[in-house]
Amino acid sequence: MISLGNNIKYARKKLGLTQEELAGQIGVTPQAVSKWEKGTGMPDISMIVPLAQTLSVSTDTLFGLVETNFDDSVYLTITKDLEQIVADSTSPAEAALAKCQYLLEQIQQNPAHFIYECCYVECTANLSRYADFERFCPDKWPEFRDMAVKYGTHVIRFCTKAEWVERTHFALAWIYIHEKNYTSARDHISTLPSISSNRLQESILAQLASFESGLEGMKEVLRNNLQNFTRALNKEILYATEDLAWYDTPQYCVDFANWGLEVIHVLSKNKDLIAYTRGFTRDIYKYLLHADLRMDDLNSAAQHWNSLQEAMQSHYEFYQSLLRDPAEMAKYNDRQLQYIEGYTPEFIEQKQQSILGALRSWHGEEKVNQFLALTK
Repeated sequence: MISLGNNIKYARKKLGLTQEELAGQIGVTPQAVSKWEKGTGMPDISMIVPLAQTLSVSTDTLFGLVETNFDDSVYLTITKDLEQIVADSTSPAEAALAKCQYLLEQIQQNPAHFIYECCYVECTANLSRYADFERFCPDKWPEFRDMAVKYGTHVIRFCTKAEWVERTHFALAWIYIHEKNYTSARDHISTLPSISSNRLQESILAQLASFESGLEGMKEVLRNNLQNFTRALNKEILYATEDLAWYDTPQYCVDFANWGLEVIHVLSKNKDLIAYTRGFTRDIYKYLLHADLRMDDLNSAAQHWNSLQEAMQSHYEFYQSLLRDPAEMAKYNDRQLQYIEGYTPEFIEQKQQSILGALRSWHGEEKVNQFLALTK
């Protein structure tokens, strides 16, 4: 549960008020507001109603008894900060470590905040890959892992919002996989939704909307369902491609990855799904290139690099068109729009350089330069 102090702070910031301005409106000192927000003091009971009225929230919201609207604003801030950390880092492993350190600092400033805790567990899951495969930061890793289990347990036990609980289970499963604790990994995986029953919410929600709201309501739910199915299918293809690129024959990986990209191409013919394919497309190409270079097939690597650049440019052009169309923009929430707005030429360049950096670390500078020399 988010603390009273954090709720006061986020509501105040949402309104654009300083601590001094809030204090002036309710008749207390700025020092009192500061203490409330830090959790070192509590407002008098007589202040609760005036405080809630001034902050334009209910008293229940102030005490965290109902869901707040802080989730998206907090998450968007975290996402932007993490992207900057990646841009400033010298390697993916260093970026993974820096993101964990950043989130630990945020948790110290915002104790018992589920979104920061969930994001920390997710970033620790990312770090676990490097701790496992590259033996990165072996002295620090146990502490990060133990903190992730602690904060993850807190989210799972007390958070009432399914998104953060499911994301936390998913991330903890990855940590335990890399720790070779497969029993614990399976325990977390077993809590996640599954398509095996073929009786998912999505299987009937569109029909409910059709009866309840008519054809337009059905179309909106159908769009959301297809976006979720697209992400799930693409994630399955990406994870498989990564494993195949490392551990199977390179040609099998190339064949599978090309099939996966064809699936994504078909899905992307529906423009409502394009935004849900971009990251998967990029990362599938990364492991496809890895397989090419394992075979020393520089010509195929050059062709796939050209295709990756074309795909990213196509995504960029689509987003620019979307951002000029208010009707299309209305289909996306604030979180999704930030991702779309952030897909800039600078972002594209940074992601492409990150892929080249990974390939250089796996295959060496000379081989990467050789295939790049063959690109157009």
